Amino acid sequence: MSNYARKLWAVSAIIALTGCSSASPEAQPPADAAQGSSAEVPAWCGGTPAVVGFADGAGSNSWKRLNRAEIEDEVSRCPSVEDFIYLNAQGDTQKAVSDINSLVAQGATGILVFPDAGEATLPAIRNAYRSGATVVPYRVSPGGTPGEEYTTFVASSFPTIGELWGEWLVDNLPEGGNVLFLGGPPANSQNLAVNEGLQKVLKDHPEIQVIGDQPFTVTNWNPAQTQQVTATMINKYPQIDAVVADFAATSIISAFEQAGRDIPLIATADVNGLSCKYQEKLEEGEPFDLLTVNSQTSMGRLAAQHAIAGATGGEAPAATEDIPHVFEDSVSGEPQQPVCEPELPEDAILSGELSKEQVAEVLR
Repeated sequence: MSNYARKLWAVSAIIALTGCSSASPEAQPPADAAQGSSAEVPAWCGGTPAVVGFADGAGSNSWKRLNRAEIEDEVSRCPSVEDFIYLNAQGDTQKAVSDINSLVAQGATGILVFPDAGEATLPAIRNAYRSGATVVPYRVSPGGTPGEEYTTFVASSFPTIGELWGEWLVDNLPEGGNVLFLGGPPANSQNLAVNEGLQKVLKDHPEIQVIGDQPFTVTNWNPAQTQQVTATMINKYPQIDAVVADFAATSIISAFEQAGRDIPLIATADVNGLSCKYQEKLEEGEPFDLLTVNSQTSMGRLAAQHAIAGATGGEAPAATEDIPHVFEDSVSGEPQQPVCEPELPEDAILSGELSKEQVAEVLR
């Protein structure tokens, strides 16, 4: 076994121990890690030695840092991986292309790609695939065709997020109301897909109206801009009963507080600072209703399984899509109430498969 493999197995042992203390049911050891050495190696880990690389288009924010840690944790489960190479393009499209080429030159036979630059990375991805490497882009589509220009694409089911939000709004706005949808950059594919799921539910409930710009109000996923845009919408609309957004929910709350307006229902993705804000307002006697879906930092694990399977001769998973689910619901309490971890930073995300201790280590 290589030094890298020994290191990964040591890390895996520590992870298994710390994971047992996590409050999240997702943080428990995987089902296939049963007693006995024959069950310790998952089916997607074959016996052929491999080098695995990860070309991250922009890996500096908290979501990306936790996503990388989830991937490294998953890689540690396969002793056939002799080296793991991580490259961060830091938002530079030219470097993102160069990083993919570099991984091929360094002998990576399994390559993960987070193609933040989208289709601009497709030629490099195609060349890597045609060189014989197993290439798996995920979450952001580079365009192209799986099986022809890369091995497979691991997607997030963004429409499911919209459906979960929509179903919660229907349940909790029985008399109807006005819903503000705050999204990222104009016409971004993620929010368009979320809107598809949202409208699938709301089309049968005309009493619930989506207000603001259509199909969503642009914030560019910037916290300061989110607060400013929310303040503008508060001035424009005397009644806002709910806000749905995939980012910067604490900025939304700040805008309502500064305007002296009650905080509406909020449906979004989980982040520790939001849950702590919920607890704070609850203790102040000014509660608001909150639904969060998991932020999907752990979806890189599925992509890693595909890349490792191809590189090591293992059995690739049948799934190629990560399905979001409800993480917190202040109304039903299912699967849990919002949980604040005051010892962790506000940008901590607890819906992944890392333990609280691991999250703290990544974000310190």
